[in-house]
Amino acid sequence: MRVTMSMLYDGLKSCVLCRKGTAYNKNIYVDDVCFSKKSKIPTDISYVIIDWSDYNQDAYVHIPSEMLILATRKETVDSEVLPPCALVIYSVSSLSQLFEICRDVMRRYFQWGDELLSLVMKNVDIHQLIDYAHRILTNPMMILDNSMKVLGFTSDDAMNDEVWKLTVEKGYADLDSQASQVLKRALTLLDDHDAAYNHPMHGNSWASAKSVILNGNRVAIISLIQKNHPISEGDFSCLCYFGDMLALYFKTHDSRSYLTDNRLELIITDILDERFKNDAELVARIRNVNWLPKKNFYILTIQSQHVFLNKTQLKKISDAILKLITSSCAVIYNDHIVILINHDQLSSLSAQESENLAHFLKKNQLCAGVSNGEEKISDLARLYRQALMAIDIGNYLGLDDQLFNFKEHRLSSMIYAFVKLGDIESYLNPCIKQLQAYDQKKGAALLPTLVAYLDNNCKQLKASQDLYIQRGTLIYRLKKIEELCKIELTDQQVIFDLQLSLKLFQFILAF
Repeated sequence: MRVTMSMLYDGLKSCVLCRKGTAYNKNIYVDDVCFSKKSKIPTDISYVIIDWSDYNQDAYVHIPSEMLILATRKETVDSEVLPPCALVIYSVSSLSQLFEICRDVMRRYFQWGDELLSLVMKNVDIHQLIDYAHRILTNPMMILDNSMKVLGFTSDDAMNDEVWKLTVEKGYADLDSQASQVLKRALTLLDDHDAAYNHPMHGNSWASAKSVILNGNRVAIISLIQKNHPISEGDFSCLCYFGDMLALYFKTHDSRSYLTDNRLELIITDILDERFKNDAELVARIRNVNWLPKKNFYILTIQSQHVFLNKTQLKKISDAILKLITSSCAVIYNDHIVILINHDQLSSLSAQESENLAHFLKKNQLCAGVSNGEEKISDLARLYRQALMAIDIGNYLGLDDQLFNFKEHRLSSMIYAFVKLGDIESYLNPCIKQLQAYDQKKGAALLPTLVAYLDNNCKQLKASQDLYIQRGTLIYRLKKIEELCKIELTDQQVIFDLQLSLKLFQFILAF
């Protein structure tokens, strides 16, 4: 980190009485301060020389006047004799004291920069970076990603400001508030400026916002809000340095996520986390990323059948699948590839897409689940659960396939959800256990006979053919079942109860 004269001014003004020179306009970098060995300046003016890396000790006496920090005990200083960049100091007792104060200020700023860099390289939490930056910037700050989601803020130094409170509570800057136009204009200005820029970002409180740039893309915004003291040029310089450190932080964590505009993917992840409290809030977020949703939403979830895949492998698979499916985008979520399919069709995949995807899944030992379709993007979390359930059901039933469609297993999914509640046997029709016990004791086949009869919609001929027995044998077994269980197989309510119980029983066996 390099200290600027504006930082030096901010540090000195807390130690001695000082003011900026009238020509104090330049943001000159300061690397060191030292005594001048020769001077033709009047004796009532003490001064130190700024040591730039381009100069050495022998050249101090020849340094141009614009590299001077001036100090005086006089009441007034003629502004015409000040160098282009000067700092006038009134209440310092000696040149030695002035030198030590300047040295302390520079040491503090350099230490802040070194320790901040050290924290970045240690991969600490972003909240620790904010807390450390807050020590030098002192005002409250907030960091938002490029979708305006809050990544972190100074929780111990909050703002008594409605916009701040709302942003912290919702986790997003409110793009639908009355200040929306001001915020959007400020963001436009940020796109055009590398340095920090002042604007009324949070209600009535002025803020200095700085874009965090990585690979030419804005990945985040730092908002430093005026509270404890006015935002100074020194704060601007520190804020710019903090932005550079955050860019390095994002790059060391996962640079792939920031190579392109990933705001839509961030919003999809938040929908899956069910962070949005209402549809209006979600609509505002989507509008901010300039994405126009179509009529139907589907979720396709991919997972490996045998091995654990790391994020790099998941990303490669995700990119390959996106080439097979139109109108789709993908996120890596909970070690799964989650693909959002959004189009106006009534089916998630075309016949060709299904065929290509099934071939790809089989070749790479993957399996996938496809959800139902919905018209509201806020339903993505539920669709994601449907896709996962489709995979589980397909695996538990031992289906010879890699692509499982939830809508084809709606009844199975209901039973599957019921089975996972536990104590399922108490819900079975007592006939199931009775027939199972009788078969084990007598060596009979009454339970398989009942299963075949119900699976064939109570058609005796079809059931007898499936069991490879005479129709008369089937009728005898059905009467035996009615006698043992004291039921009538012509009662539709009994038939439905038995069908549901047998489905539950099959799932119990599968588990």
